[in-house]
Amino acid sequence: MKVLSQWMLTFLFVISTTTTVFADESIDELVSMMGQKLGSYQVLNESVVKGGLRVRLCQYCHGKDGNSVKNNIPNLAEQNPIYLLTQFEYFRNDTRKNKVMNELAKGLTAEERINIALYYASQNVSYPTDANMKSGVFKQGKKVYNNVCINCHGAKGKGQQSLPRVAGQKQAFLISTLTNYKMQRGVRPDSPMLGIAAGLSSEQIKAVSVYVSSLK
Repeated sequence: MKVLSQWMLTFLFVISTTTTVFADESIDELVSMMGQKLGSYQVLNESVVKGGLRVRLCQYCHGKDGNSVKNNIPNLAEQNPIYLLTQFEYFRNDTRKNKVMNELAKGLTAEERINIALYYASQNVSYPTDANMKSGVFKQGKKVYNNVCINCHGAKGKGQQSLPRVAGQKQAFLISTLTNYKMQRGVRPDSPMLGIAAGLSSEQIKAVSVYVSSLK
């Protein structure tokens, strides 16, 4: 439960001091439900255990421990729980389009979606071991990240609340995602990432992906 303890106090602070976290009231209610679970280690542990029992279908792509088994699929381990929950809801209400995820989200109860989000948030990311921090590509990626990514995703790529953690993601997934945003292929039309990715060259996308995948 080491990972959980790192964001528990921050999450409780957000829930206790914020009246409306999201414009979508249904998501706001779910975030409040999740916050209630974080008020007790026992309840939280029970939710994590229950979530682990409901990832049977998820694990074929995202892995049992949240470390993706496919290069084009994101890791969910250590992801911000609010972000995971909100994305679950966007898939459920078809705001985000993915046939598998849309159907999966609709087949789970609110309680199950919360538990799965908490379960994956509690898992540890497996980081790549081949990052060459002295390479020109790595240094270029760090420069790009500090210029255009750090304000939202943070110095260590851990994101915040509803903004995703990108640290430790697979390079292939990051390259694919940023390229899709740049080319506006199958992405959400209101995402701020459209403007950001549009200003990146293919070389910069590769470089920042190398750098971000090594962040811890």
